[in-house]
Amino acid sequence: MSGLITTVPEAQPRQWGMACAAGAHSFAAARVARIVLQREPLASEALSWTTLYSCQPDPVRGRAELALCLLARTELEELDNTGRMARIYNAVFDRYDASRPPDLAYWVSQLAAGESIEKLVRRQLVPLCESGYRAAACAAPAAARRPLFAVRDAAGLPLVFSLAANGRLYLYRRTPFGRWSQTDLSAMLPLKGFRKVQCADVRQAPDGSIAVALAVAPRPDDEAASLHVAVGISNALDEAGWVELFRSMAGRGAGPAGRIVSRISFGLLQSGAAPLVLVSGEGCWYFNAAANDALAPLQLDSGCSYAVGSYRVPGAWMLQDGAQGRALRFEAFPAPAAHAPDIEYTGLPRRANSVYLAASAVPNVPDVFVAGEGISVYRGGQSVPQPVVNVSGARLVWCESGVSAEYLAYNDAGGELWLVTRAAGEAWGRPMAVAGTLVTAALLAAANHGGVHAIGITPGGALAWLRLNAQGAQVGAEEITQSAVWEEEAEDLMVLARPQVAA
Repeated sequence: MSGLITTVPEAQPRQWGMACAAGAHSFAAARVARIVLQREPLASEALSWTTLYSCQPDPVRGRAELALCLLARTELEELDNTGRMARIYNAVFDRYDASRPPDLAYWVSQLAAGESIEKLVRRQLVPLCESGYRAAACAAPAAARRPLFAVRDAAGLPLVFSLAANGRLYLYRRTPFGRWSQTDLSAMLPLKGFRKVQCADVRQAPDGSIAVALAVAPRPDDEAASLHVAVGISNALDEAGWVELFRSMAGRGAGPAGRIVSRISFGLLQSGAAPLVLVSGEGCWYFNAAANDALAPLQLDSGCSYAVGSYRVPGAWMLQDGAQGRALRFEAFPAPAAHAPDIEYTGLPRRANSVYLAASAVPNVPDVFVAGEGISVYRGGQSVPQPVVNVSGARLVWCESGVSAEYLAYNDAGGELWLVTRAAGEAWGRPMAVAGTLVTAALLAAANHGGVHAIGITPGGALAWLRLNAQGAQVGAEEITQSAVWEEEAEDLMVLARPQVAA
C-alpha cells in the first residue's frame, strides 16, 4: 500500500448538461476503489462508480455491490482467492489496512469449498457487518474531516499528526528504512483510564522546535477538561522519545473553560515571544505555556476576526468594523507594569476579512498578512502595506519562509487551495492552484531542496505526501501507510463530558 500514487482523480469542469460525482457518496465510492483496486478512481470512472454505490439501500450494501463490480475488472485478474477475499472483506467492513483480518482463512475455505464470492458477500458478509461484528480494527486513524498537522523533523522530512474520530492522537514518522511508523501518542498520557482527546494543535517554531497542545475529556467527577501542553520539543525525537515525552506530559485543569473544550490552539510561535495557548470552551481564554499562569479571559467582539501573538508584548490583532470602516489594530493583553503599544494598521485591502501572522526578521514582531480585495503584508513593525497578490475572497491559511523563498497559501471562495511564492530578493509570483488531488491538506516548507510539502487525505481516504516545487507543480508523491484502529464507544464527546449525577 506504500508507494507512488500514480493515478489521481482529475477535477471535472461543472457545465450545464454534464454530471460529475460530488458529495459524501463520491468519497465513499472512492474509498471502495482505494481498498479494492489500491488506487484512486479516474475522472472517467468516478461518476459511474458513485452512481452504482448510491443506488444501494444502505452504505454496507453500497460498498459490497461496488466492490463486487470492481473485483471483476481485468486489472485484478491475477489475484488468487486469498487476495480477492481480502479485498472484498476489507471493502465491506470499510477497512483500509495491509494486514489480513484474523478470520480471513474461514472465508477463503468457503471459496475453496465451491461457494461463490457473490453469495458469500451478499448472504453472509453483509449481514455480519450490519450486525456490528468486527474481527479486526476497521476505523481510519486519519480522515478528511478530522484535524491533521504536519511539521519537519531534524532531517527535513514530515512528521504527521492526526486526531482520529476515536479520540486518539496518532504520530506518523518516516523511518530510516523508508517505511512509515504509526504511534498512538495519546495512549501514553499519564491518565487513569482512557479519555478522549477533544481537540489538539501542533506547531513548529522558527528554530525548528515543536509545540503540542491537547484538551482531554474529563472524568465524571472532574469539573473541567484537562490540558496537556509541551513546548520547545526537539524535532530530532524518534518514536521512543515521543512516547517518553507524552508519558511525562502532566495535565492542568481547563478551569473556567469548562468540561467541553471545542478548540485549543497556539498563537504565533516566534523568537523572543511567550508561547500563548488559546482555549475555547465556556468563553475564550489564554495562558502562557512557558509559565504556570492561570487562564485569563480573552475579550472579543462578536463577528471579529483575530490572530494572537506578540508585538513586543502578548496581545491580539483585531479585524473589525469601526466608525471609519474596517480597521485592524493590535491590543496588548493586560499585564502589570507592562508597556502596552497601541498599533493601528492603515491602507487595508477593501473588504478585509482575513488576517494571518507569520514570523518576521524582527524578533518578537510578526509580519501581518491581510486579505480582502487583494492580499497585503505589513512587514515587522512597518505601517505601510506591501502588495502580495490581487485576488478577492481569499482566506489565508498558511505562510512560511524557507531557505530560498517565502510561501503563502490561501483558499479561494470555492475552497480551492492556492500557493503564492516569493523567491529571495524578488517580487511575489503568480498564484498556483496546488494539491487539487487532496480533500484536505497541511502545508510546510521543504527545508532541504526548496518547495513545499503537502500532507493530506485523498478522496479514497489514503494519507498522502505530495512534494511541490517552488512554482507549485507536483514533483513527487508517496502514500503514508496507515494501520486501521478500533472504534471506541459510539458516544459523542459531549456525552462523555456530561456530568454524572448520583441517584
